[in-house]
Amino acid sequence: MSAQPVEPLLPGQVHRVPRTIRGISDWLPEQKRDQFIEEVMAAKEEDDYNNVMDGWWAEVHLDQIPDRAERRARAIKEMEQGRKVSIDELRARWQLRNDDAE
Repeated sequence: MSAQPVEPLLPGQVHRVPRTIRGISDWLPEQKRDQFIEEVMAAKEEDDYNNVMDGWWAEVHLDQIPDRAERRARAIKEMEQGRKVSIDELRARWQLRNDDAE
């Protein structure tokens, strides 16, 4: 079972997850947890272990973003179409999301 949030968050905030095997695995759904444990167990060197921990620690933080999957799919589609996004457009999108969250 994934860890449940204890206190409400402000827009743009995520819960802090301990960078430990238990901390990360507590925040992952079962399917991802199994994959995480498998990768941790397969790490032979310290660098391999640190890369696994870093990647999954980032994943559990990013998974807390409510519309992450939709935004990622949209970005991949735009990238495949060769569409370039300006910094101004990114700022405008960010501002709209923050305005909607308030």
